[in-house]
Amino acid sequence: MENLAYEIGKKIKIFRNKKKMTVQELADAICKSKATISKYENGQIAIDILTLYDIARALGVHVEQVLYSEPESSDNLKSGDIPSFFRNLMRFYVYFFDGRNKGIIRCVIDVLSKAEDNSYKVMMYMNIYDYEHYQNCENTYWGFLRHYDVLSCLNVTNNDMPMEQVMINILAPSLDTPTKWGLFTGISARPLMPVATKVLVSKKILAETPKLVSDLHISKEDIRLLKLYNMLPVTQ
Repeated sequence: MENLAYEIGKKIKIFRNKKKMTVQELADAICKSKATISKYENGQIAIDILTLYDIARALGVHVEQVLYSEPESSDNLKSGDIPSFFRNLMRFYVYFFDGRNKGIIRCVIDVLSKAEDNSYKVMMYMNIYDYEHYQNCENTYWGFLRHYDVLSCLNVTNNDMPMEQVMINILAPSLDTPTKWGLFTGISARPLMPVATKVLVSKKILAETPKLVSDLHISKEDIRLLKLYNMLPVTQ
């Protein structure tokens, strides 16, 4: 229980700092003392569920983002209905190359809970700065991961800009490999426009080597297929 209180408190602090909110401002927002908020964030006292909802509302996040803590195992993710690539995965990583800043964009996706037979609630943290504090990122998205026979589909919506919705389609998730290629479609800022690119989905954090950068680039073969189909396909 102490470890859980610490993990929840750590997340509250991350989201508070991201919102540029002081301890006193959060305390005022939920009618608690500054000392109490400090104890929450340090894991010194447990937080009741009503207060958790108040904190999440004040921070502008979903309560699941504060509650989430990776379990040792999950019966919900061991089902034979889950494609092999995603079985037992509570967190995975997505990478793509952004030619505007000539760098890799890193995303962390938390699988929160089961919603329906083939659907799971997820949070996606895009353009993270470090993996230890990945919740402190440029954009946060809320949505669902749905599994089908030959395809897994991630559909998420930007928490701060609901018109921005992202879809990632991952082909052949039944093949249990360390990584999978997927197609990312959504809206890009700077400038605002619809975009599509290929992404690499990984079970583990990847070393950002020159080879990874090269693999994430739109290749000559990708361009050849684009011209052939008049579409940007992902066939790997």
